[in-house]
Amino acid sequence: MKTIMPLAAAVLCSTLVLTGCNKAQSSINATAATEVAVPVEISVAKNGAISSSYRTTTTLTARAEAEVMAKSSGLVQKILVEEGDQVQAGQLLAVLENERQRHQLAKERAELGRLSSELTRMTEMHQRQLVSADLYEKLKWQVAAMQAAVELAELNLRETEIRAPIAGVVARRYVKAGQLISQLTPNSLFHLVSETELEAVVHLPEQQVLQAQAGQQAVLSFAGVPEVKAAVSRVAPVVDASSGTVRTTLLIDNSARQLKAGMFSQVEIKFDTRDNALLVPKRALLTLDNLPGVLVLDAESRIVRRPVTLGYTADNVVEIISGVEAGEQVVVAGHAALKEQSLVKVVSEREF
Repeated sequence: MKTIMPLAAAVLCSTLVLTGCNKAQSSINATAATEVAVPVEISVAKNGAISSSYRTTTTLTARAEAEVMAKSSGLVQKILVEEGDQVQAGQLLAVLENERQRHQLAKERAELGRLSSELTRMTEMHQRQLVSADLYEKLKWQVAAMQAAVELAELNLRETEIRAPIAGVVARRYVKAGQLISQLTPNSLFHLVSETELEAVVHLPEQQVLQAQAGQQAVLSFAGVPEVKAAVSRVAPVVDASSGTVRTTLLIDNSARQLKAGMFSQVEIKFDTRDNALLVPKRALLTLDNLPGVLVLDAESRIVRRPVTLGYTADNVVEIISGVEAGEQVVVAGHAALKEQSLVKVVSEREF
């Protein structure tokens, strides 16, 4: 009887220990079973092209424009062009009354003819030493002076014709037929604008100046007009001390004449392009210990926090210099509920 009692006690203790172990194991299994995967949206890091650029606004101006002035006085006899007309360099735009100039030219030409005939006759006599050298030289000077007078009269007549100094379009016509034009109070008769080439001026901050150089590409965006390419034509050699910016001029080919001087535009100047940069969406970026970082999925769909080194930034993507490899999945939505080693479930993949 004494032997049976200790044996029964030992069996009872063993049963209690096994029961306790089973309960502990069940608790661990229950905890593991309750871990829920957090739904996230991801993107896959990939290689692509990205540019270092600067964005601003600008207004288009004509590369060449001219105010057409009259070099002569008189009444406007004829107007040959209207606003919107395309004109070529040297094309006749208007004519002033020129009757006086035509008569003056005819008179000078007649006098030149008379003196030229006299000089021909005098030359024969001078060769035979029938007239003095002084008289002969004096007549030669008179002929030369009259030749200059004829050329001046021709110039005065030409100046009654108002011609286009450049090729372009008539932007404004200020003059009317019958209007008196005076050299004493010169006014513009026409305003011409060249449409085939336009310019846009932007002012780059000092920190962008070292990246800017002639020949770089730019893209201009307009309301209701497709994007247009441009090129940097010149960069000012000095910084404007009052604004801390550098004047940079863009050249726009407008052969199709779809753009007009005075149009407002958004402009992006591309300083440098990397064709094989590693890119992720901007939405993937976080601040980790005051440094940029991303959340990467490992092979078991758990979160790994990665600090990254950034390169160029574009509209919705950013270049990763280090910290992420091509093909790795980064979280772009659902960050708030995540921490290191959180289990996640990918619900969608966002292309970029």
